[in-house]
Amino acid sequence: MKTHFRRLGLLTVNFGAVWLLLLNGCRNSDRDSGAMTASTPKEAASQLEQAFTAANPEVKKNAETASTALRNGDYEKAVVSLQTIRSGKGITLEQGIAIHTSIVMLETKLINAMETGDESAKRAYELLKRMKRN
Repeated sequence: MKTHFRRLGLLTVNFGAVWLLLLNGCRNSDRDSGAMTASTPKEAASQLEQAFTAANPEVKKNAETASTALRNGDYEKAVVSLQTIRSGKGITLEQGIAIHTSIVMLETKLINAMETGDESAKRAYELLKRMKRN
């Protein structure tokens, strides 16, 4: 009987240790994997610029326009520029991630601005919603 409880105790301890290792590994995986995220317009703008450094001149110009618009809080211009870039051909994975990250960050920024009554943010958010449908 004591042996059974001892085995059960060891099994429980081992299971707990494995569970903690798994949780710790999952929690750190996004941070350690180099996953690109942007939490501010400045970070999103920098990420866009880096992703499009080797793009053709026209696409690079659109990325720079979007970056500048993000930095300056020109929401509508940022949405239009991001849509233009997104609809282009030959987008790399890194570029697609930069576009997506910028859109997600921008949407959050727009929602926060709309809550304070910003009409420009409301117009840009409507544009963004239309863009997402296409």
